[in-house]
Amino acid sequence: MVIEKNQKEKIGLFGGTFDPIHLGHTIIAEWVLNQLSLDRIIFIPNKIHPFSKRENIISAETRAEMIRMAVKDFSFFEMSTIEIERPGVSYTVDTIRAMLTDYPQAEIFYIMGEDNLEKFALWKDSEDILELAKVVTFRRRNSGKIGNSFEYLDKMIKLESPYFDISSTDVRERIKRKQKFQSLLHPRVYGYIIENNLYQQ
Repeated sequence: MVIEKNQKEKIGLFGGTFDPIHLGHTIIAEWVLNQLSLDRIIFIPNKIHPFSKRENIISAETRAEMIRMAVKDFSFFEMSTIEIERPGVSYTVDTIRAMLTDYPQAEIFYIMGEDNLEKFALWKDSEDILELAKVVTFRRRNSGKIGNSFEYLDKMIKLESPYFDISSTDVRERIKRKQKFQSLLHPRVYGYIIENNLYQQ
């Protein structure tokens, strides 16, 4: 993609565990890109999530490899290992600051499912996140409570996105139960999971 010298690029950051990345991730990312006229979206797998309670998460390097496979054919999608390379816990505010250093002329949009609203008030420097980037939420079924984040809602872009009933949890459960799951994933990701016997335990 060629950006004119004085043109302000609009970059979406889509962070998450992506364990594994599935078609719902790329479908909603493309939908958001179209709705907000973004130039590109960067998928950012986390290394250690601040609120993660699940212990058997696939390695960050393996999750990153699956993302590479999933976004390879999209000219407007990329994958960054910025949080994997950073030691310790992955904090969104640090990632946004780093991206603004790398792309000082860019307008940053941080994309997240509305299920994250319940704990957004507990995120590190949550007020700074809202100052540094436009926070975009998309709808998720059974998102749960908003928690203490009501005060932030008017500072976010809330998209009335379509629901996509695909989740990484569902993918993992199907694999464990030896059910079919091919339709939920990009073919390369599906082949990679089969070849490496991922999520069997």
